[in-house]
Amino acid sequence: MKKLLLLILVISIHLFGHAQTGGTTVYNFLNLPVSARVAAMGNKLLAINDQDPSIVTMNPSLLNKNLHHGVAFNCVDYFTDAVFGHLNYIHHFNKAGTFNFAFQFISYGKFDGYDAFGYETGTFTAGDYALTVGYGKELVDSTLSMGMNVKWIFSAYESYFSTGLAADVSASYYNHKKNLCLTLLASNIGSQIVGFTDKYEKIPFDLQLGFSQRLKHAPFRYSITLHHLYTWDMDYFDPSNPFQETDATTGSLKKKTNFQQFTNNLFRHFIIGVEIIPIKYFSVHFAYNYNTRQEMKAYARKGFVGFSYGLSLRIYNINVQYARVHNNLASTPNYFTFSTIISKFSKK
Repeated sequence: MKKLLLLILVISIHLFGHAQTGGTTVYNFLNLPVSARVAAMGNKLLAINDQDPSIVTMNPSLLNKNLHHGVAFNCVDYFTDAVFGHLNYIHHFNKAGTFNFAFQFISYGKFDGYDAFGYETGTFTAGDYALTVGYGKELVDSTLSMGMNVKWIFSAYESYFSTGLAADVSASYYNHKKNLCLTLLASNIGSQIVGFTDKYEKIPFDLQLGFSQRLKHAPFRYSITLHHLYTWDMDYFDPSNPFQETDATTGSLKKKTNFQQFTNNLFRHFIIGVEIIPIKYFSVHFAYNYNTRQEMKAYARKGFVGFSYGLSLRIYNINVQYARVHNNLASTPNYFTFSTIISKFSKK
């Protein structure tokens, strides 16, 4: 076990060094939630240990032997002809541990191609893909667990091609008596191997901390996720904002006070979610992502930007999940996830 922890640490440090260099971010599809439940709870890390096969790709430290033969399929009608999907299968080996095999993709559809002079060159396709192998291991009396994903990423846009390698490393603490879970996740640690051009670009690294607890005497579970922990200042001052206040004396744009800047940056790191569980086989999910609302809102009309919601229903050991996410006024994709643990059918 010490060798395993040392291996994870060495790989993380090595890849993290590469993750800090580069220019613009590529492979942003890796940030898309691979589960309707994750989407409904704010699009980021979900630290909930309740044997859900659909969330372990984003949180490999939740992998354990109880998920043996678990499968999940997620599909999203994203934009016009764009389709996003995810498929994973979990297998437990008695001596080696629990593994997760996943495939994630987003297809942007067909496009008409033209050269520099406006002549047609035919149609072409574009897409992003990732093959993931995850590993999880329970440590101290099933209260502490660790996990790691290794991802092979490749993207093809017309004649342009890129491939990269990334890893996720996570550790979770679970208290059975209090039904609370705490997870620390470093996601997308890695870099491009082959770039679209001669310039290598960094991939969307993130450091997240998730916490959840189901209340003992009430049908609720609350979830708090902190993201982008490696950076504090996430604010952006837009001088083109037509609703920006101006100083009556100088005519210059008013900037936020130090207190306003502090609270704004603080709440940008938080995602608040809640699950309502009236009965064992049904739950409703709600979440609010303040950072998404601030970045994607329209000045004249904010709407429900930053909010997400969904529901989960279990039918004969098959979990059906649905979510709707308000990324902006023009983008409210619908997520559908189906998951089960096949071994439960054989037991019956």
